[in-house]
Amino acid sequence: MRVTNNMISNSVLFNTQRSLNRFFDLETKMSTGRQINKPSDDPIGILRDLDYRDELSQIEQFLGNIGSADNWVRTTEDVIYELNQAASTAKDLAVSMADDSISTEARTATASQIQQAIDSIIQLGNTQIEGRYLFSGYSTDVPALSRGSNGVVFQGDEGIIKYNIESGIGMGVNTSGNHVFLEQFSTLGEDSDLNVGVTGTTLLADLHDGNGISLAPGQFTIEDVNRGITANIDISGAVTVDDALTLINNGLTANGITNLNAVVSEANNSIQFNVTNDGLISNNTLIENLFETSGLSLNPGVINLTDGAAIDVNIDFSSATTIGEMVTAFNTQIASAGVANVQMAINGTSTGLDIVDSNGVPLNLNISDTNGGNLAAALGLQGLLNPALSGVDLNPTAHFNVSEAGGTTAEDLGILAEFKHDFLGADINPVLTLNSAFADFGNGLGLPGGILDIWHGDTNVQIDLSDPAIVTVQDFINAINLTGLDIEASINDAGTGIQIVNNDPYRSLTIEDGGDIPVAKEFGIYGSSDMVGSFFVMANALENDDREAVGMLIENFDEIINDLLSKVAVTGSKAIRLEETKNRLKSQELIFTERLSEVEDADMTKMITDLSTYETNYQAALLAAAKIIQPSLLDFLR
Repeated sequence: MRVTNNMISNSVLFNTQRSLNRFFDLETKMSTGRQINKPSDDPIGILRDLDYRDELSQIEQFLGNIGSADNWVRTTEDVIYELNQAASTAKDLAVSMADDSISTEARTATASQIQQAIDSIIQLGNTQIEGRYLFSGYSTDVPALSRGSNGVVFQGDEGIIKYNIESGIGMGVNTSGNHVFLEQFSTLGEDSDLNVGVTGTTLLADLHDGNGISLAPGQFTIEDVNRGITANIDISGAVTVDDALTLINNGLTANGITNLNAVVSEANNSIQFNVTNDGLISNNTLIENLFETSGLSLNPGVINLTDGAAIDVNIDFSSATTIGEMVTAFNTQIASAGVANVQMAINGTSTGLDIVDSNGVPLNLNISDTNGGNLAAALGLQGLLNPALSGVDLNPTAHFNVSEAGGTTAEDLGILAEFKHDFLGADINPVLTLNSAFADFGNGLGLPGGILDIWHGDTNVQIDLSDPAIVTVQDFINAINLTGLDIEASINDAGTGIQIVNNDPYRSLTIEDGGDIPVAKEFGIYGSSDMVGSFFVMANALENDDREAVGMLIENFDEIINDLLSKVAVTGSKAIRLEETKNRLKSQELIFTERLSEVEDADMTKMITDLSTYETNYQAALLAAAKIIQPSLLDFLR
């Protein structure tokens, strides 16, 4: 094939142009400092470039979100901390104002301080951030708290505002105001005890807060220790307290125990045993019980029997603990001394001791104390035994012992005990029922009528418990539940009192006395179940110079402080998490920036060297082309 001048010319021009293009490309990279200025520069590199830029864009967005989220969280933390400070101050004031020595003027002045604290709390509840209310949930254009005369209403919602802080990970940054300011830390009346009185008609099944009395086998024993008589008591068929008392008393009488009687206690909260000292003794009678528990000294406890001649016997009673042991000690020792037909025994009326000489011809024994003792004199057995000596009445104090017979019946009745005088059994706590009468409260003494002053947010209702229509627990519960307030009264879980639950978490609840009669306190429902309500109640108690009420609120503020501390911990953990995420994203941002630089940025040293080389190559190409392509006449004619 023949190489023409035209072919040579085209080839030289193509190579020269390509050299020029490379020179221009390199010059562009030099001027921009970027290795990639258009997709064709590095098709694979441009994909990596776009990925890195996308990652950096997301990181930038996340960091912006974290900044906003951190602002919400830090502000929330600051507000809750200030609330905790206010609650701590209120508690300290409650402790000091509950002191008897504090004057009315001091309490009134402190009431103004608490009112100011309430204003501050509501202002904190309506804190704004970036023009939005911090505690209003999604309703950020509405103030969270609205103040009423004696309470607050939460006007927001429970929406959780979230910020995406990492890919696929969001964080709720706000706390709904009702959970901060109106969180119910307790239920009013949950621990109240109205002390329902025990009556004869009280069911055994209702005792011990409804756990009842074990009637399997329903048996126990009552022992008259002085007389050595035991009565087996069976109340397995009893239904009411009267049934049980009847069976106990009948069992005692049937077994000859007539100086003991079971009744409902005067306090109307237990079973009581009334004891009568009958002065009777038996071999079982303890020496310590003699002479109405004054006892009998057995130190030295020795008496002497002598006829002044052959018979001279000392009888030692020092180891005896019962009448029977004394009798045995005398009869054994006198017989061992060879003295026949002289014996000690309980007298025919079972009130004292006799010593009888039954010999045909009395031994004319004289009985006296020895070694400075006074046992014989105390027993009334001192002097000439001819043929008998009758001792004094020993007047033992009554002594009874109640024991189980295979079950827990006596313990359940509160009478498992040993006693020597009138005995008051343990409280047997009848359960509160809907039919329980107000007259039975306070262990049958009744509770005073009065006015309950109930505030639910900005709504007030008063209930007059002296209303003759309110007779039973059911009547009282109905009176509260039909007020139209979103609260609910019921018998508490312990079955001892009445509790009131706030069913509207957006409203504070306070229950106070509406007059001079402390009926709310008597019912155990005085106070508030939330933070803001507790401040209102404390302010009122101080204004009314009610020292008792102020003292009752100390526990409330302890609960409030604990609740706020837990919330501070939660918001603090969010702040820590945001900080950790921020640091991690910053590290990732640095890594992706470095990788992007590796793809995009030009190596200037290499670029300068390459540019110099390309420039030399281009100039050489031009020179070679000029020599190879000679101009013709036609070139000049053009």
